[in-house]
Amino acid sequence: MNREMNTRQKVLDVSCRLFYSNGFNGTSVRDIAKMANVNVSLIHYYFKSKQGLFESLAIHYFEPYLEMIEQEADKGHVTDLLPLIKGILHYKQINYQLSCLVYRELSLNTVFAKEMLVTYLAKENHLLAQLLFQKNHKRDLTYRENLYLLQFKGLINVPYMMPQELEAHMTEESIQHFVNMYAELMIKKQPKSREKAILS
Repeated sequence: MNREMNTRQKVLDVSCRLFYSNGFNGTSVRDIAKMANVNVSLIHYYFKSKQGLFESLAIHYFEPYLEMIEQEADKGHVTDLLPLIKGILHYKQINYQLSCLVYRELSLNTVFAKEMLVTYLAKENHLLAQLLFQKNHKRDLTYRENLYLLQFKGLINVPYMMPQELEAHMTEESIQHFVNMYAELMIKKQPKSREKAILS
């Protein structure tokens, strides 16, 4: 990685930490420049604005995430949810601060968040509709399937929308333990007869 790419990545890493700690609105470009030890003008050169920084972070987060789900969708209809759930949770855990940041900004329902993230969420819904129900689009789902998808996504995302509930227990060593235990609990919470009926 060349020096320019190193500097750009350093700014993104610092931005993620500060946005996570202080919120998007509570962080200034000057704060980021100071912590990254770069000139403010360099941030404007790479990213144009603070919004441009967040957009770059969102792209870095969602594109590999959706590519991972797309690879699963290419394999066809999923009959065993556990590997899919573990894959999604593992990705969110190794990108923990960014996961929390993205879902917190989404929960604020700002115009900026909706404009930036709606495309990614629409693609996620499309891929999950394919994987779980063999449907081409979320709008093709029945009411029951929509509720199941809502429950599925809610369970997957809630640790990152309510990080204060788990943050004290999150360590690098605990990632796989959390993924395994939480994924298995998710599966156990689904009544077997209902799961078979929805997924068949």
